[in-house]
Amino acid sequence: MNFKIKIPVVVLGLSIIIACNNNQTKQTVATSKDADTLTLVSEGKIVYENDTLVMSTIDSLPFFQAKAESTLPNPKDTLVYISDFAKAKEMLKGEVTFGGWNDAYKVDSTLEGEFIAFIRFQNGDTINPNYAKYTWDAGFVRYYPSERILLMEGGHTSDFSIDLNQGIAQVDLVGNPAYLLSSPSKKYRLNGYFPGQECSEYFIQQKGTTGYQLLGRLPLSVTEEGFDLCTITDIFWKNDHEFYFRNFFYGEVPDQRKKFFKVLIK
Repeated sequence: MNFKIKIPVVVLGLSIIIACNNNQTKQTVATSKDADTLTLVSEGKIVYENDTLVMSTIDSLPFFQAKAESTLPNPKDTLVYISDFAKAKEMLKGEVTFGGWNDAYKVDSTLEGEFIAFIRFQNGDTINPNYAKYTWDAGFVRYYPSERILLMEGGHTSDFSIDLNQGIAQVDLVGNPAYLLSSPSKKYRLNGYFPGQECSEYFIQQKGTTGYQLLGRLPLSVTEEGFDLCTITDIFWKNDHEFYFRNFFYGEVPDQRKKFFKVLIK
């Protein structure tokens, strides 16, 4: 004898609704500016958010899972640079004039030296550091031809850099090319620099018609302890709008600030 159990349609429908609602509470979907990019932000705790980015702390498991699932090649950018001063000086002849310090504490182009005495950008603008707001106490380190960035070093081994293409002489906008890590399509890139006070600073740039411009900065502190992002390591992009990293602190003493982070560009 066959018996058939009938489930009321109302009860079945209610069960489906409950199941759907339960699933919806497990994850929050955040959409980026590009419709094809969806990211789950419920994996961790949001510690910083503005109109440009969302930064969350996450557990080590989703961090390493995202890293393992990434099909991107080794993300570390390898940029060609010139560290030979004589060679870089010749390449920049007519655009950047170098010199040495004279007795009046000015950079004199008639003296031998690796300090900048004068800059004439391709658009015709000029900069004379001796008559700027303050004299640049920064000597030559490297020249990056592909980026047209001149990297200098100031007091306390601080970074100073100049974007010759865009005519920008400001390290917190130009950064240090050694920090550069581009997204898959190079639409965005993470950049940074060392200001000479123990902690590095980091920011995100977006590619524009004349080069890369500032999009947003990562906060240095996200907890009461402060200086959480003093040094970040193990950085990788998952896609054009999402990258991961972990912070690092010197010493063997356990530090509560050691965490894994995910950043979503809106």
